[in-house]
Amino acid sequence: MNNQYIRDQKISSEFIEQYSKSNYRIIGEHKHSAVKPCHWLEQRLMTGRENRNCYKGVFGVESHRCLQNTPSYPFCNHQCVFCWRDIEKGSLGGEFAVEPDEPRDLVEEMIRHQKNILKNHLTLRRYLDNYEIMIDILHFMLLRNKAQSIDTLYKGIHVSKTKIERALNLLKNQAFLRPINEDLSFFEVDRDIDCCIENREEIETLVNRALTSPEEIIQAHCEALEPNHAAISLDGEPLLYPKISDLVEEFRKREMTSFIVTNSTCPQKVSSMDFLPSQFYFTLPAPNEKIYKKTCRPMIKNGWQRIQESLGLIDSLSCRTLIRLTAVKNLNLKESYIKDYIKIVEEANPNFFEIKGFTLQAKALKISKRLKSQDKVTDYFPDYDYLYNLAEKFEEMSSFSLIYTNKASRDFLFAVNWDKNKDPVITNP
Repeated sequence: MNNQYIRDQKISSEFIEQYSKSNYRIIGEHKHSAVKPCHWLEQRLMTGRENRNCYKGVFGVESHRCLQNTPSYPFCNHQCVFCWRDIEKGSLGGEFAVEPDEPRDLVEEMIRHQKNILKNHLTLRRYLDNYEIMIDILHFMLLRNKAQSIDTLYKGIHVSKTKIERALNLLKNQAFLRPINEDLSFFEVDRDIDCCIENREEIETLVNRALTSPEEIIQAHCEALEPNHAAISLDGEPLLYPKISDLVEEFRKREMTSFIVTNSTCPQKVSSMDFLPSQFYFTLPAPNEKIYKKTCRPMIKNGWQRIQESLGLIDSLSCRTLIRLTAVKNLNLKESYIKDYIKIVEEANPNFFEIKGFTLQAKALKISKRLKSQDKVTDYFPDYDYLYNLAEKFEEMSSFSLIYTNKASRDFLFAVNWDKNKDPVITNP
């Protein structure tokens, strides 16, 4: 534990600075909470359309109106090998070691900072400009009738390289352009567009029909200023925050739905909560205790037993429940483990079971080092096809129904204690 960063029941500015550099907004008097807009919020702001939403859209969550937050960002009792955080330097241990801020104050601060980010950083002007730059790129390339490099585009269109790359990425994702080299520095226009579009007006019509329009971008940004969902999952273990129940209620008072993602090691907190989230995510990180210790490197005793105890509470909770397996190839998810996972999930009887591939980014790139392994980092990365194959086997070997997949997030959702024909969208906070 980095106790040197806690002074007078507050987290020091030196520690906070590490997170602020990663675009976290550290909030509250005692600085144990944070907000950070996720990748999918920005994607939704770019177009306003549902196809740029995160996997939580299946539950009715709109990414541009989602407030991603944590009341305990530096505190976690696990050191998971797949964690993208800097757990070597960016953790303050497994106990909540500062004075907790009041939930009402935190929620007000979270919403205020989210609005500030939207007004001053993820601005409406930014995305309207992106719309124009996309049209400029297509027009520039069609006039020249050949592949163009990123350097040629930003010099020819006279905007920054960053803005060109942002627009190119969206055009690539929509298959308007395709890269022609491995380092994604040269692009050409899709042949179906190249042969049919003749002028800028037709380009604009195409973009409006297939991708986005200024009206949709404006509407999305206006809606984003009024968040209606709280994802209590950004960082740390949220149940370590002593007032987590009241935090949930503060969101509910504002007619916001809420998700909590817990590592399942705090069963006493779960059973003592007076106010439950709209949906409670319980992490199941392994099929047995041996793999659990290797994957999560717990800083607590009896961690596996605590997880089993938490899962045992699921059937008694009055909110919707989901067991999540964050999958790491060749570590906690192999075909030989499927029967063990099925048995655990069947006994817990949640509404849903989810398999989600871990994200190979930031400090998760240290996974081989954390495992003290000579294997390549990519050996642990479960791509969509690998996970889809195993998801099918889960369905074949159990009574679970695979009801939703999301390729971009490598997410697979099963109905367990849920009618597979019933819409999973959440209608009430």
